[in-house]
Amino acid sequence: MSCCCDFTSTLHYVSPAHGGWGVIRIAALVPESHQLFVSPFACGRHGALGGAINGIKDRVSYVYIDEGDIVSGGYEELIPKAVDELFEFLGKRPKVLLLFVSCLDDLLGTDHEALNRVLSEKYPDVKFRSCHMNPIKMDTKFPPGVTLQNNMYSLLERSETKDRAVNLIGNNMPLDRGCELFEIMADNGFGIRHITDFDKFDDFKSMSKSVLNLLLSPVAKYASTEMEKNLGIPFMEAYNTYDIDEIRRFYKDLGDILGIKIDTAEYEKRAVKKIGETLDIIGGFPIAIDYQAVKKPFTLAAALIKYGFNVGFIMTDEPKSIEKEAYEYIRNSQKQIRIVNAVHPDLVKFENRDRQYLCVGFDCGYATGSKNVLDILEDESFFGFYGIERLMDGMINAFRNSGDLKEMIKEAGLVI
Repeated sequence: MSCCCDFTSTLHYVSPAHGGWGVIRIAALVPESHQLFVSPFACGRHGALGGAINGIKDRVSYVYIDEGDIVSGGYEELIPKAVDELFEFLGKRPKVLLLFVSCLDDLLGTDHEALNRVLSEKYPDVKFRSCHMNPIKMDTKFPPGVTLQNNMYSLLERSETKDRAVNLIGNNMPLDRGCELFEIMADNGFGIRHITDFDKFDDFKSMSKSVLNLLLSPVAKYASTEMEKNLGIPFMEAYNTYDIDEIRRFYKDLGDILGIKIDTAEYEKRAVKKIGETLDIIGGFPIAIDYQAVKKPFTLAAALIKYGFNVGFIMTDEPKSIEKEAYEYIRNSQKQIRIVNAVHPDLVKFENRDRQYLCVGFDCGYATGSKNVLDILEDESFFGFYGIERLMDGMINAFRNSGDLKEMIKEAGLVI
């Protein structure tokens, strides 16, 4: 049965399983940083909950504004005063202060460049960046996730000295150290840097010495483009995939860029073996995939079908351009697969709860009511041939053991 929902813009349904890394959690990756939210009460409450859920509430402060502040024109004047008060309260000033404003600021048109200039002159030892938590920009070229990534990496300064290292950009979770990428790079004399490697801001700045950015998420493409322009670090798109042919091509291209020879035969052999073992266990049990679990759900579906698995259900928002070919393949030649808009209001009818699936991701687990759910979010730490092995292990575990979806969602710290 095919069920391809309409992806035109309409009223959105947001399930309890929907969410991910909110701006607070992502911004907190910047070492020795503090966040100051300037917003109405409701927006601030949302941020406060996100900070509390993810254990970073001591790195987030708030200035709540009301109608009087807006009408009087005193909104912008509140911010420098709030910064003074905040620094006095903290005692030790942070290396970075990220000033977050809400959708309201888009309507008021605050001059953030002038504001940051004034603050920088008063506190030259602190770097200031103006960030936005403005969902009204979600369907524009610069939604909050994109501008936040750019703000984070704009803190780096150009280095005329380069070393044999590559950066991983756009992935919030570090890659698992068991991934073959680390071994391959080390064998060729290259290091790997990721923002989570650093507790000190001065150490974080070493990322500007790397010779290449591996872009693991489209959300950081603009930031990578700016880093190439301002820091002289070129980037290579390296979005995670579970397709063996695509992984093989990635390593060939990486070797060409870095001028090294990369042999992946042994890693590929292990992945193929693990796929076979998983298929023997799962057999034809139907699999569901959602776009929150992996960045390229249609590519994963196409790969699993090629390996012999039975994919029956895909939940996604509007299909992404980075996997257009896989989407067209699934839509045109795999009509038995249900393709469901993850935010369509019809989901409240729960019409997809007529069959159990092995669900890769929370959203499809909630929508289908399935008991077998692999709790993965945005590919987690999976990458390369090792990522295939980890995915297969996770699928086997989910197939053999039913989990508590509510507990999985709670543990993931999802924030809408």
